Amino acid sequence: MDTIVNTLKAYLPPGDGYLPYYIFGLAVISVGNSLQNYFTLHYTRRIYNGQFVPNPSLPPKSADFDPEDSTRKLAPASTANAKGGRTTDQLTPLAGRLFSTYTFMAAIVRLYASYNLHLAPVYNMAIWTYVIALFHFASEWAVYRTAYLSLPILFPFFLATVGIYWMTSQYSFYVQA
Repeated sequence: MDTIVNTLKAYLPPGDGYLPYYIFGLAVISVGNSLQNYFTLHYTRRIYNGQFVPNPSLPPKSADFDPEDSTRKLAPASTANAKGGRTTDQLTPLAGRLFSTYTFMAAIVRLYASYNLHLAPVYNMAIWTYVIALFHFASEWAVYRTAYLSLPILFPFFLATVGIYWMTSQYSFYVQA
């Protein structure tokens, strides 16, 4: 058993404390999440759930405006506005692949950071991956209403918040001037 543990330790990030392991672990989870998004939308749909219909409050197409180009072209389906229109799911295969690509890029930054926490630019980039993820999930929940407050979205909220807090509070411990 000691041989297996020592073999695994050789691949884990060096350094003091547990922060490098936290970042490394989330990077590995992010790679797995990224890969699954290329093969199925099932798990991502658990976060971005809900049906949408064409937004009835948009003006009709004109020389100056095309409702198809509007970022508000879809509105959450409700019993009132879903009766007359066909609902659609905003999580398309393209959206899933875009989410997957961002997640993979964030995983690479985090993986590199877990081994190089002493470098300020790398450390800062890793913090930003958590800030951007938290902003994305919070805005999809609070602003765009494409995500419901449930366990699938609380998980990334929690992990990103812990990452931001931990990294900002331990900056001077890890970053060498």
